[in-house]
Amino acid sequence: MKKLVSLAVVASIAIPLLSPTFVQHAAANAIHDYRNEVQVNQFRPHGGDKQEVNDFIASLVKQRSNPAEVAKLVADDSLTNFAMKSYMEGLAQYKNIQVIEAKVDKLYTVTKEDAYNNYRAIVKFKYVGYTADNKAIEKTDYLGLARLGTDPVNWKAWGVIWQDSGIDVSDVKLIQLEKPRKGEEVCVITTDAGVIKLRLFPNKAPKAVENFKTLAKKGQYNNMIFHRVINDFMIQAGDLKGPDGKELPSIYGESFEDEFSRDLFNFRGALSMGNAGPNTNSTHFYIVQSPKVDQEYLDLSALPLNAEAKYKEIGGRAYLDNRHTVFGHVFAGMEVVDKIAAQKTDENAKPIQNPIKVQKIEFVPYSE
Repeated sequence: MKKLVSLAVVASIAIPLLSPTFVQHAAANAIHDYRNEVQVNQFRPHGGDKQEVNDFIASLVKQRSNPAEVAKLVADDSLTNFAMKSYMEGLAQYKNIQVIEAKVDKLYTVTKEDAYNNYRAIVKFKYVGYTADNKAIEKTDYLGLARLGTDPVNWKAWGVIWQDSGIDVSDVKLIQLEKPRKGEEVCVITTDAGVIKLRLFPNKAPKAVENFKTLAKKGQYNNMIFHRVINDFMIQAGDLKGPDGKELPSIYGESFEDEFSRDLFNFRGALSMGNAGPNTNSTHFYIVQSPKVDQEYLDLSALPLNAEAKYKEIGGRAYLDNRHTVFGHVFAGMEVVDKIAAQKTDENAKPIQNPIKVQKIEFVPYSE
């Protein structure tokens, strides 16, 4: 994700919190450089500090379009308060803001300040801003806060430490989870463990679909085992070898490029291309079997909000998105996928005894 940093931030990054310069107690109308303060003690925020910061962020969001109230929340004696005012103008452009996280990243005290105003904080502010044309933009910014005056809860924002350029996380139509239309061509994989039925998406991944269909119609996948199975992850097949023992290429004679789409995801049931890195698709494919999703990867992924919610609901592997081409999805037979995934395997994830095979793959019109 690309980040944008203001000129004031560049200066602030260049000056560490542990500066050799001691702070002079500034008069109310003096220009104060909060970036240059000496850190005396850093510690984890207790419940009160967390609540104070959360309350401050809530006020920032609520008052973002009210200049008079915004002025009360910004430290007017800060050398970099112009960056904060510009930041607030950006927030005011959103018709609605949903705060995802307001977290104290760093809390510390500084010298030559009394007990009420010697607290400083670096706050992680993650939110979704909804624009006038109903786009949802997710941002994670870092703000500098100072607790000033004699009131222990009088926090002020003195500047922007880091400003995210934002990601479009607007909802998309989750087409891969829709039922097939009557007459739509679907894929039927008959295995030793039962039948798996899938939709394919030639409009989103035309080369992957054509490669898979052509190989399947030639019977290349018949009597082939699922050679790599990992329970709670995926089942993989397509390890095709010619008479000489060498791996067969794709129908294009060589590896072909990835086909990523913002409309397709590695949800549980996704049919995706196996690869050895970017643009190395050939004959291998896998079906995602994972019934859960790792929250850590969701937090790191730039997903549409409804796709993130669907991952939490049905499972999958979000970190595979934009790494492996999704070109189909199971709409019937996930119990068969689970049975294949449950096989006992060796250290290479290869089934040990009587590995389940693909008997045949057919393409037929869908009828309810």
